[in-house]
Amino acid sequence: MLELVFTGSAVLGTVLLLLSSVGGGVHVRVHVPIRLLHVHMPFVRVTHADNATAMPMLLGFLAMFGFGGLFGAVAFGFGPVGQTLVALLFGTCGAAVAFAIFAALRRAEGREPTALGELVGRRARVIVSIGERARGTVVLTYDGAVQTLPATAAAPIPRGQVVEILAVQGMGVTVRSLPPP
Repeated sequence: MLELVFTGSAVLGTVLLLLSSVGGGVHVRVHVPIRLLHVHMPFVRVTHADNATAMPMLLGFLAMFGFGGLFGAVAFGFGPVGQTLVALLFGTCGAAVAFAIFAALRRAEGREPTALGELVGRRARVIVSIGERARGTVVLTYDGAVQTLPATAAAPIPRGQVVEILAVQGMGVTVRSLPPP
């Protein structure tokens, strides 16, 4: 009977782990009506909206728990208590490996893209002259990326002039000319 539990755990955990890593996964919301103790651990960030690390840890534990229990029965010939201890050890190792992998992947993610509103007040350079009723183009480097944006101004601004971004309108910006240094 215990081997059936371990086999089911290994198969279910492995299949769900593979399925969750193939695509976006299925989002299931479960509400647990109890308050859990909040423990602060350095370098570990837990949010209620993000289960990108918790789910692989749970599935890694489930899969390795099953394999560990079967390994304890077949390789060592342990009884039910020994099988359970080996299963818990394997499950903990599986959860730790999943945590390490997904925590490293989380740290490797880039920041959120720059919102155009953050460009207000920054300096840019005109690369296509801005006319009275004609759009021009400005370029600036922000967050390590070169941003090229259409620009308008109250007065004409020649190419090569340094400008300040005053406002964002859709995908374009409104600029004003800065006096030479």
